[in-house]
Amino acid sequence: MDWLGLLQIDAVNVLARSHLLVLRARLDGSGDTALGLLEQAAYPRQAQRRELTEYWGHEASFVRVRDWPLYRWRMRRGAEGEMWSGYARFGRDERARINEATAWLADNGPASSSELDAALGWGPGVRGPWGTRSNGKMALAWLFWVGHVGVAARVGFTRRYDLIERVLPDDVLATEVDEPDAHRALLRQAARCLGVATADDLIDYHRLPKRIARARLRELTEDGVLCEAAVEGWDVPAYVPADVRLARKRSRSVLLSPFDPLVWHRPRTERLFGFHYRIEIYTPKVKRRFGYFVLPFLHDDKLIARLDLRFDRATCRLEVPAAWAEPATWPRAGTAAEADALAALATELCSLASWCGAAGVDVARRGDLADRLRTATNAR
Repeated sequence: MDWLGLLQIDAVNVLARSHLLVLRARLDGSGDTALGLLEQAAYPRQAQRRELTEYWGHEASFVRVRDWPLYRWRMRRGAEGEMWSGYARFGRDERARINEATAWLADNGPASSSELDAALGWGPGVRGPWGTRSNGKMALAWLFWVGHVGVAARVGFTRRYDLIERVLPDDVLATEVDEPDAHRALLRQAARCLGVATADDLIDYHRLPKRIARARLRELTEDGVLCEAAVEGWDVPAYVPADVRLARKRSRSVLLSPFDPLVWHRPRTERLFGFHYRIEIYTPKVKRRFGYFVLPFLHDDKLIARLDLRFDRATCRLEVPAAWAEPATWPRAGTAAEADALAALATELCSLASWCGAAGVDVARRGDLADRLRTATNAR
């Protein structure tokens, strides 16, 4: 996690949970390896052994336990009402329920929102744009945002919350970091993780307040912690850590989660790779251009293709509903470079199928790369 800083969590499970895909892209080994390492780091039985915890970083994220104090500013602002409007309204209007939830956890230990609703006999809850959120879910989400509870464990993908003093070690809870210092630390971390980035890229990494974060960036530059840099083709200044070292290794040939830090900030993805990327999960099917769950393919330091993917658990097959070559970066047809790219992509698909537990790969006919990819995959 030192080179990621945080790991975004997302509920979409068309292929696999996003955070596991991100780990897979950086680790050799099976799906069990990534999941086992994450479980061991985030949900040990003893708080003192916990290396990762959950909090709002880029979005809902795994963050290093030692970094949790760097988000106290967000917790303080949340307690003052600076959070999603529904949660802020619940925190303002439902103090009795919040206090009741806190007391119940103190007496009974970890619980999911549904367990809390059942134990306290609360009603159906609050109707919002994403459906009904129960009173238990709203109370625990508010307490989580302001740092009063943490995620002690997950059962499947369901969070079980407990009082924060039973989730994190005492020394972490005792650490206070003021807001300017926290912002500077988070910006330094983002710069180290991104390597080269604009101000907007750095600010987006931890979703910092833009105007204030720009002032912190100026301070880091004046102090020599970050250096300004010019990147060919970029029309805005970039920043690099003062002690940056150039990587010598080529990238792996790997399919990336839509929520991978390499591509999650779409303007940076376009600047770095010339790759216009939008996730179309919430786009009506008839309006989708590339597919429902589309993963970019990284090969030879370029994003050269995008594949719509799903794991059909009923048939135990990895399905490729569509495959598209990226016009600007896909190698010229019939060349050795194209043969190498197709072989790498077919190898990655088969590896991903094995990682998911699929018995094989089925490539459909949609997309300009589909026929060539099917041939390459079937040849393996």
